[in-house]
Amino acid sequence: MMPGVASAKVASPRIAVLDWGWAESLLAIDVAPQSVAEAPLYGDRVVVPFLPEDTIDLGLRSWPNMELLRSLQPDLILSQANYGVSAARLQEIAPTMALPLYTAEQQPLRRSHEALVAIGQRIGRSVAAQAFLDRSYNRLAAITKETKAYDDRPLLIIKFTDDRVIDIYGRGSLFNDVLATIGIENAWNEPTNNWGFATAGLDAIARYPEARLLIIEPGPPDAFLSSALWRSLPAARRGDVITIPPTWVFGAFPSAMRFAEVLRKALGFA
Repeated sequence: MMPGVASAKVASPRIAVLDWGWAESLLAIDVAPQSVAEAPLYGDRVVVPFLPEDTIDLGLRSWPNMELLRSLQPDLILSQANYGVSAARLQEIAPTMALPLYTAEQQPLRRSHEALVAIGQRIGRSVAAQAFLDRSYNRLAAITKETKAYDDRPLLIIKFTDDRVIDIYGRGSLFNDVLATIGIENAWNEPTNNWGFATAGLDAIARYPEARLLIIEPGPPDAFLSSALWRSLPAARRGDVITIPPTWVFGAFPSAMRFAEVLRKALGFA
């Protein structure tokens, strides 16, 4: 079983979370957040660890309902540094940890490790945080042994924004860090933003004719997949396209582990 997928059991302290990466990090160490921004969408985008149904929705991640947040009287607010409401304004409501994740350093897996340790220390769950990390690294090591049998074809990781425009995940993405960890090459070697992706047209795929396509669901409409444009792409002609279920592209350590597991299954190592 993937580390951290069990339902959370610890309901206190009252923690308000404005970033899904930190929400999943709390859940991975069996702490249920009191409230989460855009809680109704969490299950569709992040999927696991499971968010309890009674979690209070705080509104948008970029701009939560500040009146509601204040009324909940949280003991702690978790946010992503340099995204959304400033830490200074949140501090007026409750003690705040504004933790870096997607930055110009482009090291989200390392940042998510450090954040999980820091959160564990702050709320008295250091042992649980370290146990989760230990299990995760052991699992990644096991997956790395399995992927030694991989055929070494580089992966081009894409997510469709519409029929003709895609986000391609490269340096600075959580998925790129996972690929590097388990020894699989990321085909995309062009610039990316601080969030680890570049937005491009389908012509970008054609520039990597040897790459295997990895599509993060939801993919394009079926009608598009039968179009001449799609069939003209080298990977599509070879039938060298794999699809994985929704996996949060801007997540923290639990999302890294979900990606590693669903990729392992998609590549036939399950």
